[in-house]
Amino acid sequence: MFRVWLSERSSENSEMRLLRLFLCQAGILAMTLGALPTSALGEPVHFRLLPQESSILTHISDPFGRTVVGELTLREGEARGDIEDLRSSGSVRLTMDASSYSSNFGLRDEDVRDNYLEVKEYPLITFTSTGVEQIRDFKLIGGTWQFTIKGILELHGIKRAISVPVKLTYREGKITAEGSTKILLKDFNLAVPTLLFRFRSGDQVEVRFRIVGERRS
Repeated sequence: MFRVWLSERSSENSEMRLLRLFLCQAGILAMTLGALPTSALGEPVHFRLLPQESSILTHISDPFGRTVVGELTLREGEARGDIEDLRSSGSVRLTMDASSYSSNFGLRDEDVRDNYLEVKEYPLITFTSTGVEQIRDFKLIGGTWQFTIKGILELHGIKRAISVPVKLTYREGKITAEGSTKILLKDFNLAVPTLLFRFRSGDQVEVRFRIVGERRS
């Protein structure tokens, strides 16, 4: 009889723990949803991308194997999506200023802009999404999503389809998208930089970005 009573008490305690855990999770979910804009719960929300709060960095190896970090300026862009259905409603469009490229080395930067990016003929770099896929579970703490954005990158007059892994965070009316991707120079008809016609730089560029947008009223 004593063992039966203990078994019943143990079962009751287990059920109570499960109930408390469920209520706790439900409370966190309610607080998270309450922090989202009302329209985000049923229709796409529009965000204006903020150049002054965003950064786009390029990493490439120079002829001596050192990494050269350059920066491009975001000119403008927008994002939109329904928080509950990013796969079918999520989209982003952004424009970068090719002539803004800078690695804080004047002569080299001028050479990159004039002879490789050819900014007078191709002044803009654009990315337009075509779809969202591989969405991972939404994290209640911090309001974070992880997914892959497919889209068309236009660089140096060439358009190519690329896929970009992204971590998206929503806080206080702003979204922050962070990630990185690698592109081959030859895919965009860009020559590999050389030194003294002998030493060659890396043939691919890693692009790391942090894009911030605010909700449009």
